[in-house]
Amino acid sequence: MRITLRIPAATAIATTACLLALFGGVSHVRAAEAPPVANIKADDKLAAMVPKYYRDHGTLTAGVNPDVAPIKFVNGDGEIVGFTPELLSAAAQVLGLKIKLAQSSFDALIPGLSASRFDVLLSLADFSARQKVVTFVDYLDMGLTVVTTPASAITVKSPDDLCGLQLALPRGTASMEKARALSDKCVGNGKKPLTIATYPDSNMTMLSLSTGASQVAWVDSPVGYYNATRFPAKYKIVHYNREAPYGIGFGVDEKGKQLALAIQQALIKLQKDGVYDALMKKWGLDIKDAKPLFPINGGER
Repeated sequence: MRITLRIPAATAIATTACLLALFGGVSHVRAAEAPPVANIKADDKLAAMVPKYYRDHGTLTAGVNPDVAPIKFVNGDGEIVGFTPELLSAAAQVLGLKIKLAQSSFDALIPGLSASRFDVLLSLADFSARQKVVTFVDYLDMGLTVVTTPASAITVKSPDDLCGLQLALPRGTASMEKARALSDKCVGNGKKPLTIATYPDSNMTMLSLSTGASQVAWVDSPVGYYNATRFPAKYKIVHYNREAPYGIGFGVDEKGKQLALAIQQALIKLQKDGVYDALMKKWGLDIKDAKPLFPINGGER
């Protein structure tokens, strides 16, 4: 298998910082009440579905690793914002609850849920293996987008057109498997393999286009659409892969399964009331990635 893995030297410091954050456990550097979504009232019938334990407490503590704009990220004021904080906050209001966000490293999310430090996880990929310890309420599919610069003449009608290109990927993502398989296919068809550069996160992956280190970036569709919408002078989408590698959802533990049902019904109400679609639009998400039925443990990957 001929794949060139290019890890830019400039990422070494960032990688070290990421490792320190990962192994530092839970960080409550930013624990704040999620901002309310306007004009959402509690639904008494749905609020009654919430288990007494959570109703008595009144506030759900949501563990969050704010690493991917526009899903959940830290803005210039140091606040955790994005599509997911607003969506969960809206669902909580329907259920007569509030949300407190507790920042955490990624590897501490599930252990924190199991140890009852968190009542819910704000955003986590719904993989079938994780369903043994986490009950998911899925709210979004993650397709894949191929992004380049507006000045680029590259056209991509299918992933096969990526053969021979310098491709940037966020490290450790599901798209890495697809890139490896695609590179094998390229070589098998007598074409040049992909030259793959991996980066610590989606932001640095996208930045590699601006610096010229990569020709195309292969990122989750929410990241691609958000950046192309917000920075049209820097990025343009040249391909969308409708096959989602996974869905993402809110996560609760064993004792929170009834809470998951309540959150699901609150989300369905928000979808019927137009709030879900409005938030998708606000955060630059494409309707193709919507998951309006909000299945519980819908992930099959």
